[in-house]
Amino acid sequence: MEHLIELLRKRRVLLFKAYLIHVGWFTSTCAFAATDTMQVGLTTSLWLTLITVPPVMIYTASVHKVCRAIDPKARTVGWVLIILFTIFLTPFESGLLLPAKNLIISGRILRTWAKVRSGDSKQARRSTKTTE
Repeated sequence: MEHLIELLRKRRVLLFKAYLIHVGWFTSTCAFAATDTMQVGLTTSLWLTLITVPPVMIYTASVHKVCRAIDPKARTVGWVLIILFTIFLTPFESGLLLPAKNLIISGRILRTWAKVRSGDSKQARRSTKTTE
């Protein structure tokens, strides 16, 4: 189980980095569109935002896979919902909503694991004190 938790931490960091880049480019696209700047700036920003969508979706699915390996009932988003959201919404929206959900749920799993581990270490300290 410890191996899965460490794998979840690594994949969550990768997802978080890709998500931040995607959100940054999406924000710049919105800013270019709102300020009615040059068409070249808007087009470039739009393409750079679209380029960030596939890595975000791949990392979202990888976090989903590890979360489900740890907790089969975890309500994370996998490939089916990723594809459906991308088809029925825009890639931008699916790149914003779905990774956020997986980041939140994976964070809960990691916090729960940390609480359990700290509870185990407290219990171990108590048991050694009582045996002395």
